[in-house]
Amino acid sequence: MNNLSPGKVLYGRVILISGAGGGLGSVAAKACAAAGACVVLLDKAVSPMEKLYDEILAAGHTQPAIYPLDLDKATEADYAELADILNSQFGLLHGLLHSAADLGVLEPLADIKSGQWDRLLRINLSAAQGLTRAVLPLLQRAGDASVVFTSNSSARLGKAYWGAYGVADIALEGMARMWADELASAGLVRVNIFVPGPVNSPSRRKTHPGELPDENPVPESLVARYTYMFGPESLGINGQIIEGPV
Repeated sequence: MNNLSPGKVLYGRVILISGAGGGLGSVAAKACAAAGACVVLLDKAVSPMEKLYDEILAAGHTQPAIYPLDLDKATEADYAELADILNSQFGLLHGLLHSAADLGVLEPLADIKSGQWDRLLRINLSAAQGLTRAVLPLLQRAGDASVVFTSNSSARLGKAYWGAYGVADIALEGMARMWADELASAGLVRVNIFVPGPVNSPSRRKTHPGELPDENPVPESLVARYTYMFGPESLGINGQIIEGPV
């Protein structure tokens, strides 16, 4: 992994980012936009996306697009409608970043109510499958597309009290590897798993409240990783774990 400094390596590319209004999603969106991409911002709440939209425009980057979607309630028809709109506006898709996540309450498995269990698996697992499946033809049309699933460095270990979120994270990695294996022979779409590691994000502060604010790198330290994963330097990298900066 060489020459990770961001440049206009994503010029002319279209990248869909779920969870774009969140801490890591917004960093990824700004990183990709700064590298020349047109980013499609997808999240439940409109206000954070509008703020991000304004920041990207103010920085002089390509005008982004906003697509509000509640992943907890999204249906197969909703994902198909998104794909149709992307097709009509862009014709193809060069990248898909799964950055949406909901930790819920970290608790023992024995304490999780069925409604909470189902909700967290929909948001953290099923939504990634639905999105990927819906936009796959657009990714294949690009010919060199990149799909990135985001995994939590702690939840993925299968330790106690990570609850439904932890279960979803473990399953997400397995699903990502299956996608990578199934798409490998065509060579049109590469699929990898990004493990950012400990960064000073809202979710990290929630799961590790005892850490000092400056104990971990800032989310902006991940910029070069995002441009790498969606840029030409990661061509041929498939089914791999890509870690954040140490």
